[in-house]
Amino acid sequence: MARLPNRTDFTVPVEGIGAFTFAKRSLRDELAIGSEYSRLTEGVDTPTPWLEAVAGWIAALKVLTVEAPKGWNIDELDPLDPDTYAKLRKVHAALREKEGSFRRPGNASGQADGQGVGPDNGVRVPAPVQPAAD
Repeated sequence: MARLPNRTDFTVPVEGIGAFTFAKRSLRDELAIGSEYSRLTEGVDTPTPWLEAVAGWIAALKVLTVEAPKGWNIDELDPLDPDTYAKLRKVHAALREKEGSFRRPGNASGQADGQGVGPDNGVRVPAPVQPAAD
């Protein structure tokens, strides 16, 4: 794969296929995945559900894969082999599961610590100070 290793990379074993090393997804990666997805779907405005899924799997795997098991080349997978799509789905699902494990439980809203509604700790905040009358 063309991606260089980085200290934030992680390895995911995929049963029956092998171990994959992926890059930790960044905003830049998300844009690259979107660009690759657009290339794969050739800019179709409303791709079929099948095309949307397969192009999404391939785009993410192409951008995020640092190292793949020997013999795995996403560009050389046989499109007429029914196992090809099952393998793509399995590898992508393993990637997403691992990425999901990096998220803190109970923080699905994306709020950082200290944000959002919390319990009342009883500390009163004084009313705003009004400017002095002239």
